[in-house]
Amino acid sequence: MKNYYRTLIVDDERLARTKLTGILGKFENFEIVGEADDVPSAKKQIEALKPDLIFLDIQMPRETGFDLLEQIDFEGIIVFVTAYDEYALRAFEVNALDYLLKPVKEEMVEKLIAKLQKKSPKTEELYAKLEYTDRLFVSNDKQMKFIDIRNIIMIQSVGNYSKLFFENGEKIMVYKPMKEWDARLPQNKFCRIHRTSIVNIDYIEKIDRWFNYSYRVFLTGIDEPLRMSKSYSSVLRDRFS
Repeated sequence: MKNYYRTLIVDDERLARTKLTGILGKFENFEIVGEADDVPSAKKQIEALKPDLIFLDIQMPRETGFDLLEQIDFEGIIVFVTAYDEYALRAFEVNALDYLLKPVKEEMVEKLIAKLQKKSPKTEELYAKLEYTDRLFVSNDKQMKFIDIRNIIMIQSVGNYSKLFFENGEKIMVYKPMKEWDARLPQNKFCRIHRTSIVNIDYIEKIDRWFNYSYRVFLTGIDEPLRMSKSYSSVLRDRFS
């Protein structure tokens, strides 16, 4: 585990931020680098401070914590902190590491630190690289089968699972996180265009400019275009130019 995590606290309640800062200050694992009280200020702080970890409230004025995640490209750790437990499932669908119910207590943070310790900083060393012509054995609760890597159109994150879309219209849910696909797929053919989406460039039909310097990516066999941010577009351009 890292010695400490550069941490941003996002919560519209000043007292909640103050209390959480006090609790985190009792542990050597967190360096509080900033605070934000709404989505616009959080976006600015994330871009300026580049934190490793964000404690994120869900219910905030005008926009929610989920809205923030749709507007940023953040590869760090998300921990939701909220007074409402009905958002738990959706929180894990966007790859949050943990979901803390207010009022936050020290024992909650201790359990969070245990989860952080289990995260491997060298994911790419754990998985064998795949070639575009390889076949991969995958399984879920319903079936086991071999898939052709070249026939994958895109992969979308669903919590610790991922949903694979194929050129024949088939869709498969498998227990593999996005970090594993990132580490294993051939980088000359697959590219991350969003924190929840990886696409096969052979199936890209066109890319249109969209609002807030983002783009829409149209894929063969996929009805709705996918969103790609400015930062991910730079990765795509650099990798395949």
